Amino acid sequence: MSTADQVFNRLLQSYASAVNASDSAAYIQNFAQDAIRMPPGANPEYGLEAIQRGEQADYDVARWAVKMTPRDVLAIAEDWVYGIADVEVSTVAHADGLSSNFRLTATWLLHRDRSGSWLIQRQMWNRKPDKAS
Repeated sequence: MSTADQVFNRLLQSYASAVNASDSAAYIQNFAQDAIRMPPGANPEYGLEAIQRGEQADYDVARWAVKMTPRDVLAIAEDWVYGIADVEVSTVAHADGLSSNFRLTATWLLHRDRSGSWLIQRQMWNRKPDKAS
């Protein structure tokens, strides 16, 4: 397994762990100070405060569970990695207990900072079409 694969797999594990725990404070530990997160159909979120606020808003509405499968990883330069993952998502609404399942394709641009930590610089994702019955 390449270093880029290892870096990306560690990020996916940390990211999924935070989401599955509904822990927006742990979630933003995966992001650089100047990160940009680009949710589909919404304005970009600039910086840790906006990203945490956006993520917490999701947790306030529902319990989330994600399973991430790496699709592709590319070492762009010594301190940069680009990764794509397939994401299976399940949510359960706090208000009425209704559940929802959907799939995403997500991309991350990771950068190794001066301390040696690999952090998300950019993130975007889109929803996949529902599987045919």
